[in-house]
Amino acid sequence: PTFKPEIGETERKLYAKIGKQFADLRQCIWSTQIVNEFMLHIPNKFITILQVEKNALEPVYEFLIEQNFRNVYIQPEEKEIERYIYETESAIILQSLISKAPTQRVKKVNTTTIEKLIVDLYCERKLFLTFQGSELVHIVNNAYDRYTIDFTKLLGYAKRRRKEIDIMEFISEKTDIPKSIFND
Repeated sequence: PTFKPEIGETERKLYAKIGKQFADLRQCIWSTQIVNEFMLHIPNKFITILQVEKNALEPVYEFLIEQNFRNVYIQPEEKEIERYIYETESAIILQSLISKAPTQRVKKVNTTTIEKLIVDLYCERKLFLTFQGSELVHIVNNAYDRYTIDFTKLLGYAKRRRKEIDIMEFISEKTDIPKSIFND
């Protein structure tokens, strides 16, 4: 089956507000809560990832603050992540949406695909600290067992993030995914 992440009420409302205010803006939203189904150790805090076009980061941030959203961070650095994001109940992380990122529509909301999710978790190690190490191996193995993964799409996106070789090595050396998938 195809991975269709659950869209929470918070994400739906946030997506709609931004869509209304910035009509033609490309955006992608998801919560780290969607990773739970693949995990061994379930975290009790979640963050909402909102990715928008790079030139819209500041206006979207200002808009969210005006709308009384709390704990909103633009592309946070390691110190901010450690000091504030890990300590809050729920944070909204604003990031720039990488061009040609594989997204999908679920219930009228543009969200992540399984390929994008795996690459983002792998690339953003500091932000997604909870999902690293053996937990990331577990996540990728479970995702592979449960859903269809388009490795051409995954590697294409990883290449846009300049991590194609790294992620190929990670998948072939650390996970249970057959190495033959890279030969097709």
